Amino acid sequence: MLKRFNDLLDFISANKVKEYVLIAVINIAIIASAIVLTIFLKQIMIAFVGLIALVISNYLIINSYIEKKKAILDEREHEFIAIISYFQFFITNSYNVYQAFQSLIAYASPWMEEQIQSLIIEIDNDKSVKPFINFANKFKNNVASNVMMSIYQMVDEGENGLHMYQFRNLFQELSKSQQMDLIDAKERSMGSISSFPLLGAGAITVLLTFGIISVMGDMINVL
Repeated sequence: MLKRFNDLLDFISANKVKEYVLIAVINIAIIASAIVLTIFLKQIMIAFVGLIALVISNYLIINSYIEKKKAILDEREHEFIAIISYFQFFITNSYNVYQAFQSLIAYASPWMEEQIQSLIIEIDNDKSVKPFINFANKFKNNVASNVMMSIYQMVDEGENGLHMYQFRNLFQELSKSQQMDLIDAKERSMGSISSFPLLGAGAITVLLTFGIISVMGDMINVL
């Protein structure tokens, strides 16, 4: 579990020491506040509320890291489509596949530049389809594999009209797939936002219930 969390922090390039200190400070603050308030107010309900706050705060912190990772992966998917559109431009203007990939480096992010350079080195050492599959596997969209396979066929059989036609169709399919993913992500985001009031209402109901029970207990003790 700890290794997975450390891997997550590494992926989003977070400072581990800083993040661990932040999590520790938040947890200690919540626990200390709950203990102090419980002792001074003599309400066991406060300890229960503190426990809920502890769980929720840690969930929100970890979820924020997960969302950052998801945002990075989505950004890479979008860049792949942008890079392939540049590739299509170069191929259309009489570049061969190797020259096209070399030209893409100037338009790539540091991460994508590293992947393209790795691809070029692999192509130099391995003339099979493997380098193209390895590159496609860095992206979650299944169409990426088909696109890279189509590019490999251009290398293996030449950039003729049929392969260019197949490549354009696959690129259009990839673009449509991205648009659908964006729509789905927007709908999920709206769904999550709409659930917040229900969660808030549920939490308030629980707190009110424990408050009423506590007050009734005090009244019974007085009587």
